[in-house]
Amino acid sequence: MEDKINALAKHFAQPVKWLKVEWVIAESAMSWAALQQELQKYKRNYFRSGIAFKGMTSPWLMATEMELNAHAALYLGADKPLAGINQANLERYLKGRFSSKQMPDFKADMPVITFVTAGVFLDADTQQLHILSALPRQHGRRTFFALDPETTSELVHLSTQYLSRQIEESGLFQYGNFPCFDKPIPTYNTLRHASSTYALLEGLELCGQLVATKANVATEISPHILKTDELQTVRTRIEAAIDYFVTHNICRYADGKAYVLEVNNEIKLGANAVAILAFVKYAQMFPENDRAWQLLKICENLAVGIVAMQEENGGFVHILDGQTLAVMEKTRTIYYDGEAAFGLMRLYGVTQDPRWLACVERAFDFFIANHHEKAHDHWLSYCSNELVRYKPERRYFQFAVDNVKGYLNFIQNRLTTFPTLLELCMAFHKMLLKLDEFPEYQDVLDGFDVAAFYTALHTRANYLVNGFFFPENAMHFANPNKILHGFFIRHHAFRVRIDDVEHYLSGFVHYYELLKNGNYPKSLQQQKNKQNTAFNAVNVEVATKGKWHTPAPENWQPTGVSIFPKSFQKGHIIVARGKNMQTGYLPLPAVKSFVLKGASAVICDDPEAYAGLGVPLLIVNDVRKATLDLAYLARSTYRGKTYGITGSAGKTTTVAMLSQALSAIAPTAQTQGSANLPIGIAWNIACMSQTAAHWVLEMAIGNMALNSQLVKPDVAVITNIAAAHLEYHNDLDTVALKKSRIFDAMPPKSLAVVCRDIAQFELIAVAAQRQQLVLVSYGEHPHADVRLLSYRQGIAKVSLFGQEMTVKLAAQGKHLMLNALAVITIASQQDLDLPAILTALEQFQPVEGRGDVSQRVYANKTITVINEAYNANPFSMKAALQAFADDTSLPEQRILILGDMLELGAESQKHHLELQDEVLQTQASMVILCGAEMRSLYQALQPLKRIPHLYWVPDAEAVIKLFENNTIILNDSSRVLLKSSNGTGLHRVVSYLRL
Repeated sequence: MEDKINALAKHFAQPVKWLKVEWVIAESAMSWAALQQELQKYKRNYFRSGIAFKGMTSPWLMATEMELNAHAALYLGADKPLAGINQANLERYLKGRFSSKQMPDFKADMPVITFVTAGVFLDADTQQLHILSALPRQHGRRTFFALDPETTSELVHLSTQYLSRQIEESGLFQYGNFPCFDKPIPTYNTLRHASSTYALLEGLELCGQLVATKANVATEISPHILKTDELQTVRTRIEAAIDYFVTHNICRYADGKAYVLEVNNEIKLGANAVAILAFVKYAQMFPENDRAWQLLKICENLAVGIVAMQEENGGFVHILDGQTLAVMEKTRTIYYDGEAAFGLMRLYGVTQDPRWLACVERAFDFFIANHHEKAHDHWLSYCSNELVRYKPERRYFQFAVDNVKGYLNFIQNRLTTFPTLLELCMAFHKMLLKLDEFPEYQDVLDGFDVAAFYTALHTRANYLVNGFFFPENAMHFANPNKILHGFFIRHHAFRVRIDDVEHYLSGFVHYYELLKNGNYPKSLQQQKNKQNTAFNAVNVEVATKGKWHTPAPENWQPTGVSIFPKSFQKGHIIVARGKNMQTGYLPLPAVKSFVLKGASAVICDDPEAYAGLGVPLLIVNDVRKATLDLAYLARSTYRGKTYGITGSAGKTTTVAMLSQALSAIAPTAQTQGSANLPIGIAWNIACMSQTAAHWVLEMAIGNMALNSQLVKPDVAVITNIAAAHLEYHNDLDTVALKKSRIFDAMPPKSLAVVCRDIAQFELIAVAAQRQQLVLVSYGEHPHADVRLLSYRQGIAKVSLFGQEMTVKLAAQGKHLMLNALAVITIASQQDLDLPAILTALEQFQPVEGRGDVSQRVYANKTITVINEAYNANPFSMKAALQAFADDTSLPEQRILILGDMLELGAESQKHHLELQDEVLQTQASMVILCGAEMRSLYQALQPLKRIPHLYWVPDAEAVIKLFENNTIILNDSSRVLLKSSNGTGLHRVVSYLRL
């Protein structure tokens, strides 16, 4: 590798500064026409895969995700919300990269391959190597652990430097840049000149404090952290920006008014406000400076101008004509209202002039009466927090809470970086600290989950890192040095504009303070200590954004949620089928029936159909989303431990085993009905007991990121990675990466328990480390922390971190013992009662359809049936056959009934043929192979003539006919193993043998 790098370096006149090495870890083949359809599923610039094109002379022309996006090859313009091929930009890039002779023909049937890469980045500046993330929303940037004070302060340093460099000698900002083609934004916005100056002052203030106190600042991104003399340079640039603004943009009018005049001769309410913010901030930071006194005088004139724009009802007009002061627009954006109140309150804090406070109080009367809190605006959060410092009244606290309430899912899960969300959260955080001083007002938090708020806050702060121009991202654009260490907006063609940087910077300045001080409100701990039930009339309405059509009584206490007939229990909330849904959920007849049987309420999207049922009725826009919202609510109130279990095989068994073990020491709730996709998980969570000490949830690979957000595991288990559902997930590396997203919503220092035998263990380990999880492994691998040393007939020798112990299971099979090791690993790491856990494990029996063993009387013969008919993939099939073969207590008549393993994709036949050795090792006297996929195995086994009675039948009904026709004659003590995917229908054979 070193030789190749040195050879590459010889092609450049300058030393290599940055080097990025990527390799493909997942791919998917399709046609050019199919790719264009696929792109329509993604927001513009959020297609996070590379594309390989069929070349004319070379086999494939590979363009990575960042190469495509950096050249706007998948960007159709600001008026097109979705991704698509920009043919001109794509061809321009391919021509420059590969030459016009290689240009693909772009016919509809042209083959292309989309691919995902992993990689590393070498930075000569820092002399560091960084592992690049392969996760979709972080793809291509360095893996970054959860932000801490050191890394956050580095972001503040670098973005403060970046924003200050945008100030030209004249005092004007370089307003912004479209980096794909290094095109400056040709417009200018005076309001953003002022607001960016304000944010820059905040950044300078924090950087000055860090330098003065010699605080630890990370140098992971760049070694160029601001020094004392450089701080003076930043200040000089800020003063140039202020002087230019005062000279060119502030106009004085009669009656002591002053206004900021935009380049188009508009007067914007918000421009006066942010100018006050910048000038007051400067005066507070540099009070001895003559400029500070002059700026405060200008602030008074600007404030008089704002007051003059207030109407009798307390609201503000937003836009005036710069010459006549006539109203041009009464309302433009709610931002201006919050900015005006915030600016006046900051000025009041310095001058104590009652005019400004009176104006803000009138404005808040208007804001409250007109429900401005529904806008969830960050400026309203800023001004609310500032107002309660001087007028700590209940209604202002309530307004601040309502401005955030019902918005937490958006804050936490929004796809775009949306930096103002962090500002909103940080201002509200400070309001919560102030609320601590007024215990009589704590009820304003009723129905608001403080813990969920802080989860959303920290999630959003860390997500904003995806909008930072690290060198590994910037290097692909037209002028990397111009955008390096700036912040961008991905869906606006990676735009870097001064106000974009402003909002990221302000958010991170305040986030640093929280991380450094660790000062959280008392309400956070009080809610954690309080025994909350999951649902009440207020929080259900808020969580679902619904509206009670028939209100629930004040003491309404539902016991859970029902979304399908078998899930109903008395006291449940019934979720009715949506009016545009053909299947799923509960239709009207079922709803009426369950109301008569004691349902506590109905949730629906069609009030006309469900009114008058005699129970509370909640109307929502989307019943599926409402189901998810109820789960978020139930999870947010739960104070016990949650365990998320995933893997290609053994999920349900591990859930049952762990639940039985945990139940030996404390009340435990577990997944019902193997419902392991988002809606099923949501239903389970909504029904789980809030008083249980443990929740154990099964989590499928489908939409794992959402599954993780729902469960928020304290402990995650990955049992194995094997060929299963490959029709949807391509290959095992992709499966491993998708399974690893179980870690997405886990806080740092949570526990990840992973089988060390997994071939993709290192991929999974990187994902766990990225989340700063405690990673512990188990398995047969020599490096496993909890290692299976030997196994025979339900008895194992196990090394638990070097200490040997014996583990016994009543259930047979090494695969079950490996599942038990996961439970033992959890017990050891959670300081649980290990002897009680081991006793519970010794008594464990598999659940129905997944290895349960039962005695049956069939045709007057007593037989033993091992029922594995619920699920099958190559891993679980081989494990079951191995357990069957290893059981020396089995009688001579061993019978295998094996059905198809479904959803294995293109290599299905290969996976079925690979079962040959395992089938023969069972020494079964009779083997019945069922289904189209099993026919190839039958054809491979038949010529060997090693199985006395070998049959192939097309389906489960044909198996039953073999019994009915006496083709299969069972002996006393016959032992029958049935194993297949559920879709094969072998469970019907199991039912038949019960007759």
